[in-house]
Amino acid sequence: MKTTTRILQVNENDQEEEELKAILTAPLSLDTESVNGSTNLLHRIFSLLKNLPPIFNIPKSQLQCYGESVYSVNNDILSRCANGETPLERFTSVVAWSISTLRPLMFGVAPFNPILGETHHVSRGNLNVLLEQVSHHPPVSALHATNEKENIEMTWCQYAIPKFNGASIETRVLGKRQLKLLNHGETYVMNSPNLVIKFLPVPDVEWLGNVTIRCQESGLEAELCFKGKSFLGRHSNYRSIRGKIISLSKMETIYEINGHWDRNVTVKDTSNGKVTVIYSAKDVISALKTPIVKDAKGLWASESAVVWANVNEGILNKSWDKANDAKTSIEERERELARSRKSKGEAWVPKHFVLSDCKETGEWDWEVKPKNTKVDDETETVVNDQEELRAILTAPLCLDTESVNGSPNLLHRIFSLLKNVRPGSDLTRFTLPPIFNIPKSQLQCYGESVYSVNNDILSRCAIGETPLERFTSVVAWSISTLRPLMFGVAPFNPILGETHHVSRGNLNVLLEQVSHHPPVSALHATNEKDNIEMTWCQYAIPKFNGASIETRVLGKRQLKLLNHGETYVMNSPNLVIKFLPVPDVEWLGNVTIRCQESGLEAELCFKGKSFLGRHSNYRSIRGKIISLSKMETIYEINGHWDRNVTVKDTSNGKVTVIYSAKDVISALKTPIVKDAKGLWASESAVVWANVNEGILNKSWDKANDAKTSIEEKERELARSRKSKGEAWVPKHFVLSDCKETGEWDWEVKPKNTKVPPAPIVVPL
Repeated sequence: MKTTTRILQVNENDQEEEELKAILTAPLSLDTESVNGSTNLLHRIFSLLKNLPPIFNIPKSQLQCYGESVYSVNNDILSRCANGETPLERFTSVVAWSISTLRPLMFGVAPFNPILGETHHVSRGNLNVLLEQVSHHPPVSALHATNEKENIEMTWCQYAIPKFNGASIETRVLGKRQLKLLNHGETYVMNSPNLVIKFLPVPDVEWLGNVTIRCQESGLEAELCFKGKSFLGRHSNYRSIRGKIISLSKMETIYEINGHWDRNVTVKDTSNGKVTVIYSAKDVISALKTPIVKDAKGLWASESAVVWANVNEGILNKSWDKANDAKTSIEERERELARSRKSKGEAWVPKHFVLSDCKETGEWDWEVKPKNTKVDDETETVVNDQEELRAILTAPLCLDTESVNGSPNLLHRIFSLLKNVRPGSDLTRFTLPPIFNIPKSQLQCYGESVYSVNNDILSRCAIGETPLERFTSVVAWSISTLRPLMFGVAPFNPILGETHHVSRGNLNVLLEQVSHHPPVSALHATNEKDNIEMTWCQYAIPKFNGASIETRVLGKRQLKLLNHGETYVMNSPNLVIKFLPVPDVEWLGNVTIRCQESGLEAELCFKGKSFLGRHSNYRSIRGKIISLSKMETIYEINGHWDRNVTVKDTSNGKVTVIYSAKDVISALKTPIVKDAKGLWASESAVVWANVNEGILNKSWDKANDAKTSIEEKERELARSRKSKGEAWVPKHFVLSDCKETGEWDWEVKPKNTKVPPAPIVVPL
């Protein structure tokens, strides 16, 4: 369920009006898992392929990969195509050359998406190759290659259409590929097999499907079928090719094609049964050499190896923060250029190709035509006198790619995606793509744990007749702040100064993000009727522990029952994201609740499933309430925080239910906007409205663009403050740090003694 509110609000300077939109979604509750179901994590991971964090990238652009498939070879198989004496000999060589353009790919990593206008210009002997990214939406790459000595010309137009098919992603690689042997007046037209990323039963990347190669002048055609492992993992067809070369005029098979594209491919003459090896992968695409920069002054600023140099360097050195910052900088610049062109009404035009679309076979097809008839040697490019350009070139993808690089540890990369795998480093700078987000901010989640309840358990704390009764109610209330979380998704990281202001009955709650690095959230809540005040300071420190990420939730939590002069101080359990053996999210660890005035203390231990998956302790609580003055246990606490929790009186053995999750955090109502004009622009539901809308509608591109826009705006504000020497100051809290228990601890103090009623309310 969601609620949407649009209003016109006058800004602080009363100079102009802006339309504010608030998107509020159902709070996390006991029903979260059953209502939302198990999130399809694989499907979300698949979507990352559109815009991967650097830890999932290989250090090269997709444009370079296209180019490498043409120029990175050990055997000049392309020249053999031109030197064949007969049309059949040349055609067979073209088939072999086409097979050589396939390279083994690694599961779990992918090249960068090229930026608009990116180029890649490389020479190998007499072959000069030029590529340009001629369109961004849709992503279309163009290639032009010439060999003047052999009188060969090649043009490719390549673009991909991915489709999710349950346990795999199948990417159709479309676009016209032409190879011209000009000395013989022959043009060969061919297509590409599909790229299939398989996740089950064994993760892998395969080239699959049918390829047709046709030469109209010679009347010859090849039909190739690329196969892979069966679902049961049988390897007999792994990377295999079956096919034939036929005469179109006689409609008869001349050669039968058989083999494996990563090993050997043979043709069998149907007239005499003779078998000939036409392609050896080991000879052609093994031990390939890394390109070098021969003429540094001839590099273009648009060259792939220049554009991605800093990102490549970060990846190669495993400096993921550096790589991420460099990649973000490139993407920000591209978006700014796109906005600038749009505001001026300008259309981007490719420099080296003419791009056109034509309707073919029921789909929009793209075609490119080189602006020049030949590709110059790469050393003859224009000199850039304005700045020193740096290019980072890496080894081409080849037959040895898998053995040299090994199988990438995908789980390790996913762990890093969720936060970071290096203990002690800044784990807050990486943000998840929206497909991994739930439609709410972490600030809202903190607030929901206080105001989203069905039973006014907080008021019970204030009306207890004895200190022990009140203390027991506070223990129950503290347990109610825990909510079940879903594996594979997380809320947004709040932006600096973001607020969340909600009322439930007499309880008014205000939160503010008072620091971004480190991320510190502050909460102040007051209930004037029951004379209750609450202040929280919350921040998280995640740590990677092999098969899990354990996040310590730090910060002082105080609950004041002012009518009784009692202050309760408590902490939070740790949040643990487990990947093995069964993915899950659990609240684990020890919690202490103490009231100095009454001399009572509770010690709680939150437990989870064992490594073997036993459920006896799943979401369980064990603990006790003790008298600090007498040092004796008054109550023993037992139960499960997502079911019932009881206390057992040690003096008489009486057992009492103090908390029922079903009564308190089940079937929670979605907040609504009661006073639209009272909304602040900093309100979480306003800040993330467009992102939330995209997520709820599964419009991932819209959600991603909206989230990127927010992050860009925040970075720009941070740069502006830095350039002016200004420090950001919270609006509703005073933030201070103090050294306690060997760590820097943060403390917040509300600027106002009470929280006013909010424009957003929880229906009673």
